[in-house]
Amino acid sequence: MVETITPVVYGGRARWAVALVLHVAGATVTAALFGVALGAVGAVLAAPWGRAGAIVLAAAAAIYAAAELPRLRAPVPQLRRQVPDWWREFFSWPIAAALYGAGLGVGFFTYVSHGTLVVVALAALASGEPLVGALILAPFGLVRGLSAARAAGVRTQRGSQDLVDRLADSSDRPRAVANAIALLAVAAAGAAVAVGAHGGWGSLAAAVLAGVFSWAAASKALEPARWRRTLDAHDLPVGRSIARVAVPGAEALVPLLVVSGWPRAAAAWALVLLVVFTTEAVRAWLRIGSHVPCGCFGGREPLEPRSLVARNAGLAAVAAIAFVRSPATPLPAASPGWPVAGEWIAAASIVAGLAVAGWTAWTAVRWLGRGEVA
Repeated sequence: MVETITPVVYGGRARWAVALVLHVAGATVTAALFGVALGAVGAVLAAPWGRAGAIVLAAAAAIYAAAELPRLRAPVPQLRRQVPDWWREFFSWPIAAALYGAGLGVGFFTYVSHGTLVVVALAALASGEPLVGALILAPFGLVRGLSAARAAGVRTQRGSQDLVDRLADSSDRPRAVANAIALLAVAAAGAAVAVGAHGGWGSLAAAVLAGVFSWAAASKALEPARWRRTLDAHDLPVGRSIARVAVPGAEALVPLLVVSGWPRAAAAWALVLLVVFTTEAVRAWLRIGSHVPCGCFGGREPLEPRSLVARNAGLAAVAAIAFVRSPATPLPAASPGWPVAGEWIAAASIVAGLAVAGWTAWTAVRWLGRGEVA
């Protein structure tokens, strides 16, 4: 991004300074909104999760801290793409600068070199507080946006390329050390909280199930063509057209039960689905004789059968923990409650508005991301 937000691109230092401010604001606001969303999701999933949440946070921080060592790796979720170059040609320069910042604010949508953002996002989710989530994630967007200030001295296009080359050739070791120190501090804080906290394993396991099955259902609903191709590859003996709708609907029932206060029912239903999905995967494997087309989370590549069975076994263990450690009686629903008389019209309007806003956001993201990328 440093070669895009430069004085030479914006025709002078004055306009570049304004563009930099807009770029930083876009990145900071988007990161803060991402934190708000994570905190809100955590609240719906009954966060904070006590000792369980603190232990998981500390473990994640320790794992990613170890991954900063040479020859050690830990997976970092990311889309591995840059923001589209055509934005600055289509939009006016202030809008383009803000859009570039907004595109970088949610780091997982682009390139992420270190696992620090994963741990920070997990902390925002585990806080269960939207404001806390915003305060945790906003600094990430601020710092990422300010990285474009490295281009302050660029005067020519050649100087822009030289800056990119210097950054590419610079050692990653100082950043790795800084990230490791920060992650170890988070791990220590999580461990300290875990000592004085209690319980929470059932709630955390139910939250994990809600997240996993929400992801699975959403990936099928948002990419129906890919889901249809996956079913075609499985060559179900009967009910293929029914499965297109029934499978994502059945998966969506798991998070719905969790947020409705029925974690044990959600865990039991998740176990049923995992048994059915694993059985079908084994049947497809025996028929195909090679990797199994999964389509579980929007993935494009078939899975090796043993990996798929191992993954489902791990999810089954999480479901078992949620079932055993969650209370037998229903919990209070994690929602403001059902509308009372006189509120149904307003509630219906809000739901419709959110649906339209979600559809518009999804369409806009796909449209803004089309074409060549920088």
